[in-house]
Amino acid sequence: MPSSITNLAIFWRRFPAAVPRRGSPGRNSLMGCNVNSLGHIGIQVSDMDRSLKFYREVVGLKLTGRCGPPDFPGQVCFMRVDQLHHNFVLFGLPEGTDSTPPSVGIDTTKRKDVGLNHVAFQVDRREDWLAALGHVRSCGVELVSGPYVHGHEAQDEKGFIGGSGSHAFYFLDPDGNRIEIYTWMMDVSKPSAAAPDPDL
Repeated sequence: MPSSITNLAIFWRRFPAAVPRRGSPGRNSLMGCNVNSLGHIGIQVSDMDRSLKFYREVVGLKLTGRCGPPDFPGQVCFMRVDQLHHNFVLFGLPEGTDSTPPSVGIDTTKRKDVGLNHVAFQVDRREDWLAALGHVRSCGVELVSGPYVHGHEAQDEKGFIGGSGSHAFYFLDPDGNRIEIYTWMMDVSKPSAAAPDPDL
């Protein structure tokens, strides 16, 4: 990826989920502690080498290492977007597993089962987002949705896509996992047209 976008930040590291704010209780009442961010995501892949190449060359992730817990029967690759050990983990299918289950290659949003819908990576600025868009296209990867703005500002309901204000585009990894690259997202501190009934 171009150097301007090699520091992709997974969306949850940039926007903490439950950081206490002035005037709010110090503890999350459901868990008795503060959950301040989502830490990483792990996905199963059918071909580790193919997926590792894709996430390095197309998405710009860095490999930390191939290793894993002794009780896991397949390969594990830890990947990162910054200096933390890992933000993203690839899990290979255990030996003897059918490497082409029925869902492989089908867009995760079109699969008829439960599980991961998509993974979103954030870039800092619109210029970086445009550079990422150009890079993904130059890799020969087809977009499956976007580019567009998730905005409530559209003139009619048909143009309303999510309302967060983020610029986004989507493509698939080799196993059909949907990947989003986006920039900017609104803060939610009170009800609004884009967040009509938020938990505050």
